Amino acid sequence: MLNETVLWEGKPFNFGFPTFTHYKLTDRRLIVEKGVFTKRREEIQLYRIRDVSLKRNLFERILKFGDITIVSTDTSTPSYTLRNVRNSVHVSDLLGHATENARIKNRAFELTEV
Repeated sequence: MLNETVLWEGKPFNFGFPTFTHYKLTDRRLIVEKGVFTKRREEIQLYRIRDVSLKRNLFERILKFGDITIVSTDTSTPSYTLRNVRNSVHVSDLLGHATENARIKNRAFELTEV
């Protein structure tokens, strides 16, 4: 989409093995692409996200990665987990701030349409 700013891009930490999953966070949506021959792309609009949580065990905290779970009002993807995200605390905070900013922008857009 035009005029979107990419805030973060990454792949799951896979202990050196190749991964065919790619995450992209923009100021408007979260995009997850998976697959090699057949690519599957899922998008979650940030203003639809209601909750962001982070899970890390001791080993994951030492290596600075974890799982970020998103709960949204999206009908096709009400809950989604970004697995093995590097610098997961930073990404989780970034996602939370981007979500709040998207909600504020969406409310302002809805008010100007009326």
